[in-house]
Amino acid sequence: MYRVGSSADINYHDTVMINGLQFTCIIGMLPEERISEQRVIINAELYTDFNQVSQSDSIAHTVNYAEAADLLVAESKKCQAEMVEFLGNHLINALKERFADGLIGVTIEVLKPDILNNVDSVGIRMTRMFAND
Repeated sequence: MYRVGSSADINYHDTVMINGLQFTCIIGMLPEERISEQRVIINAELYTDFNQVSQSDSIAHTVNYAEAADLLVAESKKCQAEMVEFLGNHLINALKERFADGLIGVTIEVLKPDILNNVDSVGIRMTRMFAND
């Protein structure tokens, strides 16, 4: 794994985007939501530094978006959260742990598209920036 530069070296952030990741999982607090999986859509922005990968052209020097997407699905299914806020925080922590040296921060949206008839979706957006240890 690579390590991003110190915060003094970075005046910007590059972004790995995962948009429209759809799958089903247990999420919700109502009794029927605890037994039947429902559709969830995740959008994630993983803030990093592309300096190394733009020179090396190697996946070893960036956040692997396929691996990040797989992690988001697996952790959502494992978590079985009642609240989308809890799931969002859980996913941010999982991404931070997995890509510890490569992330400056994360913005994540957790959307439930099939809850209300008169809207496209309901959900949350959370952003967390990480101190560079």
